[in-house]
Amino acid sequence: MSDKYQLVVIGAGPGGYVAAIRAAQLGLKTAIIEKEYLGGVCLNWGCIPSKALLYVTELKRTLEHADRLGLSASNISIDVEKLKKHKDDTVKRLTGGVKILLEKSGVKIIEGTAAFISKNEIEVTSNGQKSQIESEKFIIATGAYPMQIPTIKTDGEKIITAREAIAMPFVPQSMGVIGAGPIGLEMATVYATLGTKITVIELLDSVLPTLDKDVSAAAERALTKQGMDIHTSSKVTSSKRIADKVEIEVETPKGKTNFQFDLVLVAAGMKPNTENLNLDKAGVKTDKRGFIETNKQMQTNVPNIYAIGDVAGGILLAHKASHEGIVAAENASGAPHIADWKSVPYAVFTDPEIAGVGMTEQEAIKAGRKIKTGKFPYRAIGKAIATLATDGFTKVIADAETDEVLGIHIFGPHSGDIIFTGTAVMEFDGTTEDLGHIMAVHPTLSEALMEAGLSVNKKAIHILN
Repeated sequence: MSDKYQLVVIGAGPGGYVAAIRAAQLGLKTAIIEKEYLGGVCLNWGCIPSKALLYVTELKRTLEHADRLGLSASNISIDVEKLKKHKDDTVKRLTGGVKILLEKSGVKIIEGTAAFISKNEIEVTSNGQKSQIESEKFIIATGAYPMQIPTIKTDGEKIITAREAIAMPFVPQSMGVIGAGPIGLEMATVYATLGTKITVIELLDSVLPTLDKDVSAAAERALTKQGMDIHTSSKVTSSKRIADKVEIEVETPKGKTNFQFDLVLVAAGMKPNTENLNLDKAGVKTDKRGFIETNKQMQTNVPNIYAIGDVAGGILLAHKASHEGIVAAENASGAPHIADWKSVPYAVFTDPEIAGVGMTEQEAIKAGRKIKTGKFPYRAIGKAIATLATDGFTKVIADAETDEVLGIHIFGPHSGDIIFTGTAVMEFDGTTEDLGHIMAVHPTLSEALMEAGLSVNKKAIHILN
């Protein structure tokens, strides 16, 4: 006999657990199924633990440069075991919080792996036992997993993914990072601060290749200055274990080069977790890469089945997944809502921090938009000078005719916090005039965003236009 629900969410990551809570708030009898840990990749091996590590390493770098301010510190070191405990305690606290929220909201938590039997029934496998669950509606929120590269396959020991890197099995003398996206560069920043010599290998022609070209160029300069060896337009052609080392052959613009590392992190993208869901038995369609296709209601081609977050493609970000979860839950409950994501902010927690929202300059040009841009350097901001945060800038991209803000990109400390203002401006179809006249507290780094808005129309106050 099957258990019956009005809504079942498959996957308890930042999209799934939010969807389940919202559905329960709306009165639906709701269950959530998770095969491993509540909170998914984000809380357990991604967003949260990586930021716990990055915060400690940021403190170390800050202290190392504080002598200019009169603060002298010597023999600064990081106790890796205590750092790992801080990370683990942070994860435990947050995942425990998610469990309490689900239970207090009336959501039934089911441990196991789900696979569709039909569009209204799934089979859940837990500890070798199988059971059936019926539901009027489903939300698929199974996320994504690290992509494998045929020429350098991970083994979980010497050739690892971000999941193993977060666990910090040891601090190597040298590490190769395959892929210069946010995940690769954030982990590279952590290990570099712990004393590891980092070599980054990126297939495309720049680090963070999907970001605005000015931000990407600034990031590469900063990472190189921090001692990282960066090879762009480079491809791993082969790899092999030699004793306790990993040797890889890389085809670079200057020819083939061999590297040896104590550890290699493969961070070359993500693939959707759809392979074992038996989507064909429910009739759910995927695109050629395996991502589930949805409309703006997060509804698949099967009306009673929704998909959200990384498994549904698009920008793979936790906060986007959470908002899609709310949209899916509300539509499943009969409250119309659409995911019209004009303004999805991003952040990369390297040193300095990076954040943005909307189009990059190159995307706007490719789309045929006539644009105008404004930039404002952190070095012209009082708070930045006082806190040694002068290596940064804000950039605003606007429509040349309407003055509407099309994109905002920030390179500098606290970018992830500051971008919220820019996201709000874009969400409400704001112009650079609007952005330039939103009052920023003085002295703060957010003044740079206000001034960048003014700079688009040559009205910035604290630089020569």
